[in-house]
Amino acid sequence: MTKLTCRPDFTRRAFSRAAVCMLIWPSLAQSQGQTMTASDTLAATARQAMIDIFRKKDAMAVDWYFADPFIQHDPNIADGLSGMKSFAAEVARSPAADITIYRTLVDGDFVLLHSRYEGVARYAGPAIAFDLFRFKDGKIVEHWGGQEPEAPPNLSGRTQVDGPTEVRDREKTEANRTLVRTYRETVMVALRFDRIEEFIEGAHYAQHASKIGDGIARLRDRIASVAKEGGKLHLTPRRFVAEGNFVLVLTEGDLPSGPTALYDLFRVENGKIVEHWDVLTPIPPRDQWKNANGPF
Repeated sequence: MTKLTCRPDFTRRAFSRAAVCMLIWPSLAQSQGQTMTASDTLAATARQAMIDIFRKKDAMAVDWYFADPFIQHDPNIADGLSGMKSFAAEVARSPAADITIYRTLVDGDFVLLHSRYEGVARYAGPAIAFDLFRFKDGKIVEHWGGQEPEAPPNLSGRTQVDGPTEVRDREKTEANRTLVRTYRETVMVALRFDRIEEFIEGAHYAQHASKIGDGIARLRDRIASVAKEGGKLHLTPRRFVAEGNFVLVLTEGDLPSGPTALYDLFRVENGKIVEHWDVLTPIPPRDQWKNANGPF
């Protein structure tokens, strides 16, 4: 599919960039024999917002893409448009800042981006990130985000971002969401490790988590070892975002290392989980939060 880029600099005095793109993208797509859906528009807007902030160093992008009021859930960023503008200005002061977006999911009014950040001082090196946006009337009104430092390839030689990116089987979205929800609640919450094979295709399970390799045996060993560290592994799923063969679970975790926001992305094929990526983000003490909305 031809990539569409919207740069409506000539209309800034009359319209926000997001609104103009919503008008222009469909007509461009139709002229090239394509159909631009509402989901396509939201996905393109979310990606362009992050590209303008990270790659173009354009702090004004916040006014074009984000609504007022705006709710921020990343505890390391202040609430409202002022918090986002402060973050965008910080990125703009980082000459090497950039972003590579690997996966995009659209679930109703929600858009999820799976990306790699680089060149931003607050992350002290390249970081792998999940950003979840909620849209209303074409603008971003809410954001959840988690990041962790980029790690070397895991025991199976996989990185935190490689692997399939294409969304398929959209007609199976709800079935796949249910499968992952049941897996999460059965195996990871109730700790029924004996039932892993009901949900995961063991022979072809590809693992991108930095501390685990492929296959069920390594997954079972890792879960068991974490559960034994301090005897504490309490997980509470908070949100499921799904499109086709991909399902993200945002989970509140009480881990041996401390309170954690877990972003787990699963790929489903033929009714079984076949691939997994994740980001585990420590939740700072409550008195250090930059906003009062909570990470979930």
